[in-house]
Amino acid sequence: MSRSDRGSPSKRQRRNDADDDATTGKKKHLYLALDDWKGGCSIHKLDADNMQPSGHLTEPAALRLAGPLLGHMAFAAVGTSIFIDTVAERRYYGIDSFPQTLVYNTKTGALTLGPHVPDDLFDLGGAMAVGERLYAVTTVYHQPSSLKVLSMAPNTKLEFFTSIPTMDWFWNSLPTSTPPFNGDDIVTYALHPDGSTIFVSTKYRTHSFDSSHGVWRELGGWVLPFRGQAYFDADIDGWVGIHRKEDGYICCCPVASRSATTTPRLKCRMLIEKLFRSKEEVKQGHQHLKPTLTYMGDSRYCLIENVVQGEDKHEGSVLNVTLFGLKYDHRGELQTKVRRTSRSYTVSKNTIFFSHAAFWM
Repeated sequence: MSRSDRGSPSKRQRRNDADDDATTGKKKHLYLALDDWKGGCSIHKLDADNMQPSGHLTEPAALRLAGPLLGHMAFAAVGTSIFIDTVAERRYYGIDSFPQTLVYNTKTGALTLGPHVPDDLFDLGGAMAVGERLYAVTTVYHQPSSLKVLSMAPNTKLEFFTSIPTMDWFWNSLPTSTPPFNGDDIVTYALHPDGSTIFVSTKYRTHSFDSSHGVWRELGGWVLPFRGQAYFDADIDGWVGIHRKEDGYICCCPVASRSATTTPRLKCRMLIEKLFRSKEEVKQGHQHLKPTLTYMGDSRYCLIENVVQGEDKHEGSVLNVTLFGLKYDHRGELQTKVRRTSRSYTVSKNTIFFSHAAFWM
């Protein structure tokens, strides 16, 4: 019996589900965070079905923020909220008197204050979302690391002023076993299809974390073939991400077993087409910043490549944005679907220590 015979949704229905928020029914958009003006950062809202022509991003941005005096911002997302760490680098250097995190609600357009990012979290951008929670491993040298979680909980401090429970975001330390690595050791991570287990690879080893039971498990001396976040794609029946060598290719591999104790044979399939340049292929004098891959559902992806123009960042950078779908050909090779959208945008640049961040919500 085929998948369609079993009552699986049609491609059109799955496309609609991917484009619309399941809780609100509103159309999803691509949110792009950039340090593209002299005073700080912006978040641009892009329509994936009607991408702006190449050239310059349409103004005004959905949100514009004054940036820190030192260092860069970091971004993470949970549900419909984007968390903005305004002082990622200042916290790393131990500079005090920094403000709280900002929370941008893409559903309402509201900007509110969030909780301080814990001092021992180097970069909020490396946090891992599971459901409505954000998990992050601390980076503390010469001391055991720990696992922090950002989640919504009742604000008991306001009980004196109101009888209606108020929900706010809070960071907490989880009483789990000590993570066997620091946060800045993480090379790649992927969420298992069970929706609760995170697979994390460092340079040489892979571990899993069962968020339902708070248990870390060492899986052995093998690694996932990706860099950055990888995504489970049901149609591909595996994880998809940027190839670990950042050589310009997207790749996929089967989902690893949660109980693997020996090195699994995760066959890595490379995408036939090359979608971005490696650092070695960028024009001399230009600088290739970290590319990102964002999953938009229904085997559709957004790849963003950021190339700083010239040796001076004040010359700006070029964002190469590629929207594409994935499928297997008749030989089982990974390839893009027929329709592919590519755009290039020239933007200002303030720091080479922050590239960009992209979220589908």
